[in-house]
Amino acid sequence: ISTVFLHFCSCFLFTMETYAEVYDKPGVSLSKPLRIGEYSCHANFKVDSNASNLRYLIHVDDDFKPNFNLDAGFKNHIAKNLKDNHNDLIQIQKWAISQWDHCYDYNKVFHKAEIVCGRGTLTDIAQTPYQEEDAWRMVAVRHNGITYVSNRRRFTPPESQKDAHCAYWGHKFHKVMTSTSSNLEGVKLGKSDNYEVVDCRETYSAVYRTDIIKPDGDRIKLAYYSKIKAIDEKDNYVDFKTHAGHLSNDFWHKKAWFWWLQCHFASVDRVYTGIRSDIGIVHKIQIVERNFLRLKGGKRCDIVLNFLATVLSEVKKRCEDTLQISYSPETRRVHFSTAKRDTDFLIRDFLKTW
Repeated sequence: ISTVFLHFCSCFLFTMETYAEVYDKPGVSLSKPLRIGEYSCHANFKVDSNASNLRYLIHVDDDFKPNFNLDAGFKNHIAKNLKDNHNDLIQIQKWAISQWDHCYDYNKVFHKAEIVCGRGTLTDIAQTPYQEEDAWRMVAVRHNGITYVSNRRRFTPPESQKDAHCAYWGHKFHKVMTSTSSNLEGVKLGKSDNYEVVDCRETYSAVYRTDIIKPDGDRIKLAYYSKIKAIDEKDNYVDFKTHAGHLSNDFWHKKAWFWWLQCHFASVDRVYTGIRSDIGIVHKIQIVERNFLRLKGGKRCDIVLNFLATVLSEVKKRCEDTLQISYSPETRRVHFSTAKRDTDFLIRDFLKTW
């Protein structure tokens, strides 16, 4: 081992390896996520503790043959402002503030959670053994007995027009498949694809409590938010994705575990997948159940859960004030160190309620 590498590692409190085979062992499980709240976020940054932005799945007949042009309305859509993504915990903090008058204690608001974060933080960490080229950085701040973990991912504009269109197609498919009204009588699938302006700033999220349970019985108590796309006629959450070409064996091997992870944390029962062409025409809708994703994901699902549990155990143990957790593709290791920057993500109104 080189002297340079030893000096590099000495800058950190602790490092851990990320190779999948290290975490190929059974035992870690997740309790069923309990929804403890909900909120809608609007274009003016207002957060309402209600389901006003929740959308409703339009019924899909078994013999339905779609011909959706997902590029329709691209020029008029309203994208998220990348500058608004600098703090991924703002919305859940605003929701927590709205709950303060009910109990005057964030430990009660978050149902005695030890760690509060977003679903994206959990999935970004968990996928590391199989996404070894994707660097990430998180900052944790401990405040009044709760550790808040902010994902410091840098959002950048699409690198090309093609990337911009592909990103839009996912939002458009979501809108085509759903309605803003729960009264769906007479609503036909695909009839709104040229009329509704896609505003990516309007979202609905649920807040969950779950436990990651380790083989020794130790529990990591999590509270997190997850954006929710829609609800079906039985009040089950559903998700929407687009995919170029059919879902092949190679797709199941490489992606089933990740889709399952996203679905589990969001309590999503199934994914409506728009099979599209290279120019954004959906010619088939394939429904994928969460249990099927778990089956196809196989041991990779266990590996990513083991890895996530290991990282969060270290966060729980080591964050006494501030902590930086980062992954470097160059070293293939997760590094833990004292956070020197980006520790001010807990907003003033959230702090002053104490």
